[in-house]
Amino acid sequence: MQCGGEHGGPGHGGMASHEGHGSPAGAALSDDRAVFHFLLANREVIQRQVTRLPDGVATVTESDDPAVAQRIREHVKAMHLRLQEKRPIHVRDPLFAATFANAEKVKMTIETTPRGVRVVETSTDPQVVALIQAHADVVTAFLERGHVEVRKNHPVPEP
Repeated sequence: MQCGGEHGGPGHGGMASHEGHGSPAGAALSDDRAVFHFLLANREVIQRQVTRLPDGVATVTESDDPAVAQRIREHVKAMHLRLQEKRPIHVRDPLFAATFANAEKVKMTIETTPRGVRVVETSTDPQVVALIQAHADVVTAFLERGHVEVRKNHPVPEP
């Protein structure tokens, strides 16, 4: 069964997708949503540093709480897999839709740290670099403002 509409409204944490609810992909979306909500609920114990690079970003997202650190790792791994498989989330948001539409142009490396992850996302396409940098800013805003920010739509930046 395919979703007939988006599920990115306030009750769904913005994790919109068109994956079937009864399918393994639908179960993955549910799992991804649960981790996302856990991280939002624990955002006050998450530290994030974003370094802009000429071709993207390097981010470090960590927590002193081992359970939160593990969930950060799980979330990043799941989102990387979604990007590789072009299984978008949060599609009602123009920034997320554009990022997934250009997924094949994003190079992403993940390094586990003792308290979370270090991620480097780069591209040779200037428009995709702008998407990567804007996405990093929005993730930081999610951590700063929680569901208030998740409910917003974010514009696609100019390169």
